[in-house]
Amino acid sequence: MGRAIFNPTVTDYKTPPLPEDQLRKVFKKYDTNNDNLLSKEELKKAFGYLGSIIPGFRANRGLHHADANKDGYINEREMDELVKYAVQVGFGIKA
Repeated sequence: MGRAIFNPTVTDYKTPPLPEDQLRKVFKKYDTNNDNLLSKEELKKAFGYLGSIIPGFRANRGLHHADANKDGYINEREMDELVKYAVQVGFGIKA
């Protein structure tokens, strides 16, 4: 039987599911270079903020699900699909 190791950098914190409009705000907040495009790295940080255990995976899947033009970024027109994906996987609730 092993013992639990305290790691102050790891938390079990997960934000409660957010309404769709608030999810959209969270994603826009992580557009750190203000180009109105969300990169994979920006999505990874946003999903981390939302409490994803595997934010890199969620970013990849979110891009795959929402990136209609396959340019590797989520633009304003694709944002609705990204929000739908986030709701589908448990980070949001339908408004």
